[in-house]
Amino acid sequence: MAKESAVTTGKKKVNIREILFNYFSFIGLILVLVLFEILTKGLLLGKRNLINIFNNFFSIGLCAMAYAFIMALGELDLSVGAIVGFSAAMGAFASNINVGLILPAAVLTGLAIGSVSGFAVAKLNVESFIGTLAMSFVVRGMTTWLLNGSTGIPIAMRAFDKNLVKILTFLVVLIVFYFLYEHCAYGKHCRAVGASAEAARQSGIRVERVRFLGFALCGMICGLIGFFTLVRACTASSKTGDAFEFDVLLAVLFGGMPLSGGWVVRFRSAVVGSIAMAILKSGMSLIGIDGLVQQIVQGGILIIAVALSFDRKNAGVIK
Repeated sequence: MAKESAVTTGKKKVNIREILFNYFSFIGLILVLVLFEILTKGLLLGKRNLINIFNNFFSIGLCAMAYAFIMALGELDLSVGAIVGFSAAMGAFASNINVGLILPAAVLTGLAIGSVSGFAVAKLNVESFIGTLAMSFVVRGMTTWLLNGSTGIPIAMRAFDKNLVKILTFLVVLIVFYFLYEHCAYGKHCRAVGASAEAARQSGIRVERVRFLGFALCGMICGLIGFFTLVRACTASSKTGDAFEFDVLLAVLFGGMPLSGGWVVRFRSAVVGSIAMAILKSGMSLIGIDGLVQQIVQGGILIIAVALSFDRKNAGVIK
């Protein structure tokens, strides 16, 4: 009887952990939504603030969807904020030639930097944590050196900052990335590599190519975000994209993505976690929490998210 009781207790513990893991993103979203709706006395979901939430969600959500492929590989990319800033700067410089070059310049810049990171990780076997952190320093330095302050673009470019444009852009990226992740071979290959690179290689998957494309894809989306960041402010500076990488990382972890990667990484976590992150940032601003205190809160949530979602059994080291 004692043994049966112990087994039953063990099963209950496993089930509770599985429930937390499977529905962590939705639980977190509901808790954040209810908490700040109460604290702001109904202002959080007011019409005016919903626009602010969407603007926060737009950039974080776009990058989080691309980051899902990185997480599935069991890798990290700490250069996304720097890529956004440098892409915005290149877009601003391109506007001096022709405003029609702003978008392609920003996107191609992001693609190029992401490809360099992908080459370092896939071909040179540099750990992604170290490689992308180093890339972040390099790109930030280049942005500061080239801009020497800030540079602007024509105010007419704010026409691309309209909510309709951003909604359509987000929906297109969402549909394409969801299909790529859930229904195409590449998404399955990313998860297979994250689960076991050696097993994936033996099954015929070109592991280096899969890793390279993951970072290139993420860089390209960061270039797109750089474009929208630029047209929103009509100015690029050395501060553009600051700490963006931590917003994205917190969003995907808050959404329940495990650092260990593999088959348990769900695409929905990127979207749900980004919504929760946008609500969190907007809610803290509405109730007057200082920027430094917000960082402390986000750091605490990051620790909790990692503790609940990190799969210690299947993880080796953080790459």
